[in-house]
Amino acid sequence: MRFRTLRGRLTAVAVVAATIAVALAVAAFNVLLVASVNGDVRQRLRTRAEAVATTVHVRDGRLAVREAPADASIDARVWVFDGRDAVLRPGAPAALQRAAQAMTGGDRVFTDADDPQTRLYALAVRRGGRVVGTVVAAQPLEGYDHTIDAALVGSIALGAALLAAVFAAAWVLAGRALTPVTEMTRAAAQWSEHDPARRFGGNPRPDELGELAHTFDALLDRLAAGLRREQRLSAELSHELRTPLARITAEMELLQRRDRSAEERGEAYRVISRSAEQMNRILATLMAAARAESRPEQRGRSALGEAFAVLDGEWRPVLAGRGVDLSVADTAETVGVDGDVVERIVSPLLDNAARHARRRVAIDAWRDDAVVRVRVTDDGPGVGDGDRERVFEPGVRGDDGRGGAGDGAGLGLALARRLARAAGGDVTLQDGGAGAAFVVDLPT
Repeated sequence: MRFRTLRGRLTAVAVVAATIAVALAVAAFNVLLVASVNGDVRQRLRTRAEAVATTVHVRDGRLAVREAPADASIDARVWVFDGRDAVLRPGAPAALQRAAQAMTGGDRVFTDADDPQTRLYALAVRRGGRVVGTVVAAQPLEGYDHTIDAALVGSIALGAALLAAVFAAAWVLAGRALTPVTEMTRAAAQWSEHDPARRFGGNPRPDELGELAHTFDALLDRLAAGLRREQRLSAELSHELRTPLARITAEMELLQRRDRSAEERGEAYRVISRSAEQMNRILATLMAAARAESRPEQRGRSALGEAFAVLDGEWRPVLAGRGVDLSVADTAETVGVDGDVVERIVSPLLDNAARHARRRVAIDAWRDDAVVRVRVTDDGPGVGDGDRERVFEPGVRGDDGRGGAGDGAGLGLALARRLARAAGGDVTLQDGGAGAAFVVDLPT
């Protein structure tokens, strides 16, 4: 039995408790048995001594026994003393004779003698209000001792058998009780590795196992969600970093293969720099999305105007380089989302607008009941009716190229919507008007 296991510990507790109970029961039984035997021996001695005392009388100033008792066995174990002189003396070993004589003058007293083990009882004989003699009765204890010893051995053996039965029963019952726990633990471990969608569900179980199943299901849900986030992050990193890495690699290969003019080298360096900046934005956005999804309860608060100022400083030069003007409206609204998360939500929308706008991109915001709406508009070709939801799907591009790919930061509308929903909001495409207008709902 391994005491480190719960089964072993439960069995050990049951056996220890049973051992204490059995030990107390055995001790109590033997104490009561000894008390009962002692009481029986004393009662026999009293009865015998009193029976003999009724036959004692005084004749001519001396003590005499009128007639022998009817029971010869009683007479064989009784002394009658007149002072220290024996009027009636049974045959007995010398040591027992001396012990009996030593009790003369005693009244209603017991004593034990050795060799052989015998209990003696002295009873004073009174006639006319005075003591005239002593009756001493003896009872051998050997038979009683054998009975007590046999009872002790038997009770200990019975107790040991009971403990063995308790051990076996506790071991089996604990094993059966814990078997579902073991099976559920193994199943949860296997499902977490090979089938994270499996769950224990609401099958009828005892309360404790039902709670354990609920806990395991919640744990598997978290593991599955974490695995999905990890797989999605890996896929998005692989997809989004491929293009800027390819540009950097291509420019470096061209720089190494042949001599290039100062103007060509400058352009190559600018391409490499833009690609590195693009990779940095990709990583920042993806990591912000991962943090927001893994800790939805830690959303914080921020001033929307501060996030707009950061976005203006980051994107105005980019758009100006493409001949596009950026208009950022003033706002005093606050939202229940961290400022960096707001920036990471709106940045892909600005990147998308920058790649499709002709001359102008605008950002504005307003409060609508329990949400604050942020709108990013451009004067580009807009989004076709058949692509209004498809552009939010990962890896899908609309007919105009909107969606998850392109030559900008390229995280796309799918990532913007996912990040907004992780923060308790959403991203939708507004109806009507020229160009495209994407609206971000943020909690207050």
